[in-house]
Amino acid sequence: MANAHDFIQRMRQVQAAREKAFEPLADILGKREDLQRQLAELDAPYGEAFAAAEAAGWTAEELKAIGAEEPVKRPKARARARRATAKKEATEASTAESAAAPPAAAVPAQEGVGEAATATAGSVSG
Repeated sequence: MANAHDFIQRMRQVQAAREKAFEPLADILGKREDLQRQLAELDAPYGEAFAAAEAAGWTAEELKAIGAEEPVKRPKARARARRATAKKEATEASTAESAAAPPAAAVPAQEGVGEAATATAGSVSG
């Protein structure tokens, strides 16, 4: 019959075999982490280079056809682009409001301006 010492000895043998089997995985995990870190460091410059190529006239589809993948991270948009979008939205909103207002409301103001201009033009002598 086995005693406690035998059980512990057997457990250590099994544990040693498990640890030995884990060593190659540990090596690869370390290398993999290093490569993933290096790749992450290239994300921002790659995104900038991709955007520069697009700014130079390349389309994303052309770049993909050549073998360049679309970047995970693109450079942040300039503030001007955001303002242009805000202006476009404001213009669309005012256009929608103008379309909703009855056209008769704007006609009297236009007629009044025209009459004032005619009166002023007639009073000027040359």
